[in-house]
Amino acid sequence: MITITGGTYRERCLCPDFDFKFGSGLRACHAIHALDDSVEVEFHTFCSPDNDLFLTMFEDALKIKTHKYSAADSVGFIYDYPLRTPVIYPRPDMIAEAEPIRFEAENILYFGMLEGNAVVKGKRVVYDPQSPVNPISFKATGSEAEELAVVINYKEAQKVAKSKDLKVIKAYFFEQEGAAVLVVKMGPKGAMVYTADEEVVIPVYKTGYVWPIGSGDVFAAIFAYHWMQGGKTAVEAAQKASFSTAIYCNSKSFRFEYSGYQENISSISIPEFPKGKVYLAGPFFTFSQKWLINEVMSNLHHLGMQVFSPLHEVGLGEPGSDVAKKDLEGLDDCKIVFAILDGLDPGTLVEVGYALKMKIPVIAYVENEADTDLTMLIGTDCEIEKDLTTALYKCLWMLAENE
Repeated sequence: MITITGGTYRERCLCPDFDFKFGSGLRACHAIHALDDSVEVEFHTFCSPDNDLFLTMFEDALKIKTHKYSAADSVGFIYDYPLRTPVIYPRPDMIAEAEPIRFEAENILYFGMLEGNAVVKGKRVVYDPQSPVNPISFKATGSEAEELAVVINYKEAQKVAKSKDLKVIKAYFFEQEGAAVLVVKMGPKGAMVYTADEEVVIPVYKTGYVWPIGSGDVFAAIFAYHWMQGGKTAVEAAQKASFSTAIYCNSKSFRFEYSGYQENISSISIPEFPKGKVYLAGPFFTFSQKWLINEVMSNLHHLGMQVFSPLHEVGLGEPGSDVAKKDLEGLDDCKIVFAILDGLDPGTLVEVGYALKMKIPVIAYVENEADTDLTMLIGTDCEIEKDLTTALYKCLWMLAENE
C-alpha cells in the first residue's frame, strides 16, 4: 500500500484551455492508480467545504480511501500559459493555516501543501516540498522516516541547503536531513540521483508536445511507486519516472502504457546549457506584441539560453536608420531563430528568410495563420509550432543538439 498526502487544488490555464481539480496529491493518486490499479492507495488531504463532495466522488470513482482534514479555503492556481508563474488564490499569505495532518503508514508519498503541514511517520517516505518560494525541510515538518528519499527541484534545494553547490546540497540532505536518497530535478537538464554509493544523471526526454503543469507531481508519484512498491533501486525508479513523465507531458494523460502516447519521445543529453544565442524575431509595435516578446525572452533565459532580442538590443529605430543592419549583424552571431509569426510581420519574415539563407535553423511560433500562408516556411523545413511552451522547449533541444 502507498499512502499519499498532498494538496487538492483547482488548476486553470488560459492557453491552452485547461480547468480541472488536481493538485499534487490528487494528481499522484491518479498517476499511481493508472500505472497499477492493483496497488492499494490511501489519500490524506486538506478539504474545504467546497471540495467535500468532489473528494467523495473521487473516492468512489477510483476506490481510493480518502481522509479529509478540515481547511477553510479552497485553493486554486491560474496560469496564463503553462510556463508563466501562476496566480494563487487566495493569496498564499491570506490562506488560513489548518491543523496539521497526522498519520503513520509504511510507505508514504508526502507533498508540501499551502494550507498547512503534515506530520507523518513511515518506514519509507518520499518527500517533495513543492514550494519554490519557501520550501520546508522534511525535519522541519516534525515528520520521521526510517528511510527517506527527498525529491526536490534545484531551486528548492538551493533554498533549503542555502547553497548552489550540488556537493554542499547533497551533504546537507544526507547529513542534516538523514536522507538515504536525494533526487534533484534539474529542469530541462534532467535529474541527479544521489545515494550513499551512486551519483547518476537521469536523462530528460524530447517530446512532440510539452504540457509541464503537474509534471513534477507525476515524477514524484512514479518514482515513489517503483521505489516503495515495485522493488526498484532509486536510480531505476528515477529512470522510469523520467520516461513516464515524458509520456504525461506528451499527452496530458496518465495512460503510461499506451504506445500511441510514447510516439515522438526520445532521450537527449544536456550536460550544460547551450552557449549559442537565440535570435528572437517578432513584431514589437503594440503593447501586446512587446509583452509577448518579453515573455518569450524571459522563458528562453529561464530555460538556460542566451538571447539576442532586437527590441532590447537595438530598439525601434526609424525608417532609413541602421536598425536593419544592426539586427542582421546580431542574427549573424546566433545559432537559431525563434520567430513569432502571427500577423506575418514583414520585418520578421525578412529575418526568417535571411536565417534560412545562412542555414540557421528556425522555430516558428504561430497560432492563427493558415497553412497556405506558411507554405514557404513549411517547405524550407522551419519547425512550425502552435503551442508556445512546446516551441520554447523545442528551441532549447534544437540548440543543444546543434552545439
